[in-house]
Amino acid sequence: MRKLWKKISLGLIALTMASQAHALILIEPYVGYDFSLNGEAGSSKFDFSGFGYGGRLGIQLVTVMFGVSYDIMDLDLEPEVGEKFGYEQTNLGVFVGWNPKLDGIRFWGTYFIDSDGDADGSTTKESGDGFGIGLGYKFKPWLALNAEYRTFSYDEPAGTDMKLDSIFVSLSFPFDIL
Repeated sequence: MRKLWKKISLGLIALTMASQAHALILIEPYVGYDFSLNGEAGSSKFDFSGFGYGGRLGIQLVTVMFGVSYDIMDLDLEPEVGEKFGYEQTNLGVFVGWNPKLDGIRFWGTYFIDSDGDADGSTTKESGDGFGIGLGYKFKPWLALNAEYRTFSYDEPAGTDMKLDSIFVSLSFPFDIL
């Protein structure tokens, strides 16, 4: 009986691996809006928001997707004291997600290995990292609405202590090619 269960288990594993072997290249450009949850620089707090665009490039297996993500955010930062100013944020990350074929719902996580920020009129750039957790819904195979919680921490140059938490809501246009 044990040998039968082992054979059945091995068969199921082989079947799962064979079904996962059909890999496609995922290309997913997106555009959206970033809503501030929390912004801190040292002891100062600020709000921020703005438009962003970017894309994901990776591998789409039957239900698993993974690859790299890159985006640019054009934000307006509004400190509690002082005037609003522009801030450009660029993010490079790696993602892994689950994209089941039923009902169009999908989940993913991104680790942003490099995030750089540049304030208008500043000669220094902040540098750090972050992560995101996303939930999306595919209305069509080529159109998805996404919401992603993102948090970034900047610690360079030395003495920088800035944190950004936001919700990025986007429309994406995913497609797979062989």
